[in-house]
Amino acid sequence: MVKIKKGSVLILVGLYVLTIPFFNTLNITAYDNSQILGHFGESTTAFTYSSYIPVFAMLAFLPLGIRIAKQLPLRTMILSVSFLSIICNTASLYTTSIGWFTVWRSLLSILSIIGIFATMIPIILKYNPAFNMAIMYGIMQFILQGSQHIYKYFGTSFTSLHDWTFSVYFLNANFFIGIILAWIFYRKDVAPMKGIFQFDWRGWFLMILLFTDILFLCAEGQTRNWFQDPKIASAVAFGLIIVGIYILHTRFTEDPLIDPDVFKYSNVAIGSFLFFYIGAINGTGSVVSGFMGNVLGFDPLYEARTHLSMLIGIFIAIPLTTYLLYKKIYIGTVWIMGFTCYGLYHFILFFRFYPEISPSDFLAPFVIKGLAIGFLYPTSSLYLAEGIPKKLGDSRMMSGVICRVVLAVLLGSAILGTMITNANIHHKTGLSQQLSPTNQLAEDQLIQTKNVYLHKGMSEIEAQKMAERSLSNQTSQAAILLAYKDIYLVLSAICFLPVLIILLFRLGRRPLGRVEVEPIPI
Repeated sequence: MVKIKKGSVLILVGLYVLTIPFFNTLNITAYDNSQILGHFGESTTAFTYSSYIPVFAMLAFLPLGIRIAKQLPLRTMILSVSFLSIICNTASLYTTSIGWFTVWRSLLSILSIIGIFATMIPIILKYNPAFNMAIMYGIMQFILQGSQHIYKYFGTSFTSLHDWTFSVYFLNANFFIGIILAWIFYRKDVAPMKGIFQFDWRGWFLMILLFTDILFLCAEGQTRNWFQDPKIASAVAFGLIIVGIYILHTRFTEDPLIDPDVFKYSNVAIGSFLFFYIGAINGTGSVVSGFMGNVLGFDPLYEARTHLSMLIGIFIAIPLTTYLLYKKIYIGTVWIMGFTCYGLYHFILFFRFYPEISPSDFLAPFVIKGLAIGFLYPTSSLYLAEGIPKKLGDSRMMSGVICRVVLAVLLGSAILGTMITNANIHHKTGLSQQLSPTNQLAEDQLIQTKNVYLHKGMSEIEAQKMAERSLSNQTSQAAILLAYKDIYLVLSAICFLPVLIILLFRLGRRPLGRVEVEPIPI
C-alpha cells in the first residue's frame, strides 16, 4: 500500500509542474512552421534541417545530460537552466537568419534535457521506494503525453493573437514560474545523486556521428529519392560502419554509453522492438495533420483544437493502465487493448478520408488513439526497464529512445513521406489516364466548368485552360486521399497483427516484475 503524508501531495504536484515546460520547449511552436518559414524566407530544405537539428541535439545530449544532472546541486542547476532557457528562447526571436535560430533552439533543447532530469531527481528520492514504479511511470507519461497537446494548443492560441513570437513569450512565462517553484521546493542546494563522474566520451562522439548521419537521411532522403541517389547509399553504409566501430569500441570500454550486454535480457530486445513498433504506428499522425491543413484547409488553431480530443483517451487510459499494472494485471492484456485501439483508430480514419469532412468526425478516432497511447506507452516503458540492473539502466533507456524516436519517429516519418508521395503519384497517374473524351462524366464536368468561366467573361482559350486546371486539381485531391487510405489500411492491419500474435502464442501472461528506481523514468 502506498502511503504519502498529506502535506506531500502539494509538494509532489509542484515538483511535477516544474518538469512540464522542459518537456515542451519544442512543442510550443509545433503548429507555427509556416509562419517561421515565412519569417526567415528560407528554402524548405533549410527549414527542414532547422526543424530536425534541435531534436537530434536534444537526443545526442541525453546521456551526458543524465550525468550532469546528477553531479550539480539541484537548486543552482534548476535556476541556472531556467534563466539560460529564457535567454536562448528570447534570442531565437531576434535572430535574422535560420542558422542562428537553429543554434538557439538547439541550445534550448539541450538545456531542457538537464532541466528534465534535475527536476525528476527529487521526485524519485522523495517518493521511492514507497511510490511504486508503475505509479511513477504512469504519472510521468500522463504529464508527458497530456502536456504536449495542451502546449501545442496554447502555443497556437497565443500565435493567433499576433504571430509566432507570442508562443515563445508564453514559454518564457512558464520558465519564470519554474524559477519561482524552484525557490519554493528546493530548500537545500545539494546534489543527492552525486558520484564519481565517468563518461564514455569516445562512445558519445560515435553516437553523435551516427545521429548526424541519420539527420542527413531524414532531411535529404525524400528529396533525393533515397537509394537512387549515391549520397544516400553512402550515408547508409557510413552509418553501418559507425555501428560496427561502436560495437568494437564497447569491448575495450568499462562503462560504454550503450552496453550491448543489455540486450542479453530478453525484455530489452523485445521492448526495444516494441518501442520501434509503437513509434512507427503512432507516427502516422503527420498524415492526419497533412489532411487537415492541405486538403481540408484547417488553420493551425483549428487543427490544434481538434487534436485536443486525444486528451480524453489519454486521461482515461493512463490512470487505468497505472492502476491495472499496480494491481499486477497481465501485461499481455494491456498490450492487446493498446494495439486494438491503434488498429481501430487507423481503420476508422480509413473511412474518414474524403473532402469536406466534419471536424466532429475526428473526435472518436482521436479519443481511441489517446486510449492506445495511454495503454501502450507506460506499459512498454516499464517492460523495457523490468529486472535491469542499475548499471545497465542508461543503456536500456538509450536503446529505447533510439528505437522509438530516432528510427521510428524521425527516420520513419521521412520514409512514410516518400511512401505517400509514391502512392500519390501512382493514383494520380491512374486517375489522369481516365480524363479522356471517352470518359463522359469527366467530359461533362469539363464542359460545365468551362461554361462557368465563359460566363465570367473569359475567352474560349482561357476558359478551357481554367477548366482543365480545375479538373486536374480535383484529380490531385482524389489521388492524395487514395494515398492516405492506402497507408491507413495497411497500418490498421499492422496494428492488429500483434494482437493475433499475443493471443496465438499466449505472450505476456504474467504481471510486470521488479523495476529499479534508476534511471529517471522518461
